[in-house]
Amino acid sequence: MSGLVNNNTLWAELLVTALETYSIKYACLSPGSRNTPLVLAFQKSKKIKSFVHVDERSSAFFALGLVYQTKSPVVLVTTSGAAVTELYPAVVEAYYKRIPLLLLTADRPQSLHNCGANQTINQVNIFKNHVRGYYEAGMPKINKPSLFNFAKKISTAVADCISKKGPVQFNFPFVKPFEPSSGTDEVSESFVKSMHKEFSKNILHIYYKKKKGNEIQYLVDLLQGSGKVMLIAGESKYKENIAYELLKLSKTLNAPIFADGFSNMRFLKGENKNIITNHSSFLKSAKIRGAIQPRLILQFGDTPTSSALLEFFKESEANKILIHKFGEAKDPSRTAGKVITGKTEWVCRVLNNTLSIKPKEEQLDFLNNVIKIDESAGMIKEVFLDSAAFPFEGNIIQTILNQLPDESNLMISNSLPARDFDYFAEYKNKIKIFNNRGVSGIDGIISTAAGVSAESDKPSFLIIGDLAFYHDISGLLALKKYEVPLVIVLINNGGGGIFETLPIAKEEDVEFEKYFKTPIDIDFKSIVKGFGGNYKLVATEAAFSKEIKSAQKKKNFSVIEIIVDSKESLNQREKFWTVQTAQIEAEYGNSN
Repeated sequence: MSGLVNNNTLWAELLVTALETYSIKYACLSPGSRNTPLVLAFQKSKKIKSFVHVDERSSAFFALGLVYQTKSPVVLVTTSGAAVTELYPAVVEAYYKRIPLLLLTADRPQSLHNCGANQTINQVNIFKNHVRGYYEAGMPKINKPSLFNFAKKISTAVADCISKKGPVQFNFPFVKPFEPSSGTDEVSESFVKSMHKEFSKNILHIYYKKKKGNEIQYLVDLLQGSGKVMLIAGESKYKENIAYELLKLSKTLNAPIFADGFSNMRFLKGENKNIITNHSSFLKSAKIRGAIQPRLILQFGDTPTSSALLEFFKESEANKILIHKFGEAKDPSRTAGKVITGKTEWVCRVLNNTLSIKPKEEQLDFLNNVIKIDESAGMIKEVFLDSAAFPFEGNIIQTILNQLPDESNLMISNSLPARDFDYFAEYKNKIKIFNNRGVSGIDGIISTAAGVSAESDKPSFLIIGDLAFYHDISGLLALKKYEVPLVIVLINNGGGGIFETLPIAKEEDVEFEKYFKTPIDIDFKSIVKGFGGNYKLVATEAAFSKEIKSAQKKKNFSVIEIIVDSKESLNQREKFWTVQTAQIEAEYGNSN
């Protein structure tokens, strides 16, 4: 039996059939006209869960959060024109952080380009500097050669997204009509069924680079003869099994691990003194940097957050080796001698099973010296935080960490919250830490946290500043719409408080407040209430602790605002660094 079908509709539905076959589980859709066939096809799917966002920019950051939480590629669907460009901030973040997003961008046909047609821009490979692949679907044609070619493109696009770990754009030009009821081609029901069957049995070819054994042998040989080895756990997520392999290597080598705040290594600190957590503070001292010079540094994962650690790495004359799963040179100083491609867990396991090293006095002295400095810095920090008046950002972070249940989700915004977390975070519970440190922007933070929380049954928290909150107010809609019980801690320091730490703040004849700090003076309570959220302004640590506990019991999202004086905060930090540096230098500044 034959009947009329809409060619756009059939292509979109076959696309979704293929994506279901490839185990795609999530899609973020934004409304429009030109993308109608795509939206309707995902609407019909019973295997792909769709989240609808009116703001494409927020949708893309929400998708990032979904990938963080689920480890599954996420599809993004937009209409044509300016809507496509709204994806760019999140696409850039996904590119640098290796997040698999499949961007399905509806487009107008070539005949409507360059002739003044409304909502028409050049979308061809529009993200070319920040995607791992680009594909043009072509105009929908209902014949076997065209459909089989389309199926191959889908398979290749998804394979690129997964194997290359990053965003891939798939551009879809559609010609009206878009509605399923408006038929364009007469085909038989059996043909349609046969095509769905074909699209559901395609094989997804994922290609992975083979590990290079000679690189690992080079590392084995190097470590067998090296003393004074130092490990850096850079800004990457280390699952529990990976963290334990890295810790085991540390013990094998008698080497300290300088653990980034976002490395998830700090929950193992406990009795594992090899894990160093206060380096962002004590490495500010030139004397201490000189006192703990290693001969070999192995950096695992991404670039560390700490500027002090980066400066130490740059200055050090040690032999420096980077270990990165994609073989990327995460070294802003450009002083590393070699990059070894391999996942942290695999590299550490091979080394742990291969190395046979007798403890050298030189290495043990180096390790013990670093541990003593870290312990002293930790005790000074603890005394300082106990005496610091609330609200100080270090106390805010530690108060939250002390109350988080195991497996909680904690998203840290960029700017000051990221740096404060690296400075002050100490935690024993196994929390999941998330961030957008690919390009470290302050946009899309709420939306990303919403995506993290939406597919988790564990408590979720976000620490964010007032400017970052302002940048992503539209992200609150997803929290309301999908009843996401995210707890947001809003640190309001009256604008860009981080600029207080820059030299420009001390320059004369500069209108610092107007052009740099830019206070926004917004009534956040009204905004939060307008989106149906819970809101509390707290001024004491006791009130803050109470609200953190209370917010976890609520079914909708909560915002706890804390007003911080940025100048007083800067004074507190400088006092802390001055006291800590003086005490540690007095005790360890002349060590070798």
